[in-house]
Amino acid sequence: MDRKEEKLYTTGAFARYFGIKKDTLFYYDQIGLFSPAAVGKNGYRYYNASQIPPFGTLLSLREMNVPIEKIRAYFEAPSPEKLEEMAREQIGLLEEEIRRRKEIQKGFQEILEETEEGRAALKGQVMIQRLPAKRFIYSKADPRGQGIQIHKWWEAYDDFIRERNLKGLVSIGSLIAKERLLRGQFDRVERLFIPGGARGTLREGGEYAVFYFQGAYEKIQDAYRALLEGIQRQGFEPDGDAYEEYLISELATEDETRFVTRLTVKVRPF
Repeated sequence: MDRKEEKLYTTGAFARYFGIKKDTLFYYDQIGLFSPAAVGKNGYRYYNASQIPPFGTLLSLREMNVPIEKIRAYFEAPSPEKLEEMAREQIGLLEEEIRRRKEIQKGFQEILEETEEGRAALKGQVMIQRLPAKRFIYSKADPRGQGIQIHKWWEAYDDFIRERNLKGLVSIGSLIAKERLLRGQFDRVERLFIPGGARGTLREGGEYAVFYFQGAYEKIQDAYRALLEGIQRQGFEPDGDAYEEYLISELATEDETRFVTRLTVKVRPF
């Protein structure tokens, strides 16, 4: 079509055609991404009908989060090959973004489930439950075998975060070895852990004593004493390490009396 015969659009009319603001057209012109077909003697900018398809493509690519610089490079010499390359690259980026957002969703889901469990749980009673096998990822144990003292817990936490390159809010628990549990040594933990999903070390299923403790961490030793007494009263004895998981913690409240910790230990009958 002869350009002289093409319909011309003012900036306002072209913007209305696509449902955008005129400022968007001014900006794209300013950065050299998309310019009007002509500028009249009166300074008015005019777009023509043949610019509608490429600008529609530009807007579609922006809607699909393609960066402006990539769009600029594409429009310098459009081709099926360059379009395929752009599509593959964007698919890769989208897959990574979807993976990251699923991780975020999983994190919030865990927070929701743990908080709901902590609020609804029956506190202060030992319950013998049959639990399925579950995988955990553990931090490194103290090579000297002395465990992690309570006042060193946050240092161990930071080391674990860096060691595993953990991101965001991570549900980290503490493990007290069976030997320390039986000796009544509750003032230090063997190592830290996180749920392992399909990875990690398998903790076997079986009968477990579960105890929900509400209160400040400095009183956790009282919870372990109550746990051991309750296990014995029901005709069982500890048969594994104790898992200490923080369902309601500093993340949820500054009131330590509302903290809820779940203690879980494998047991066997006398």
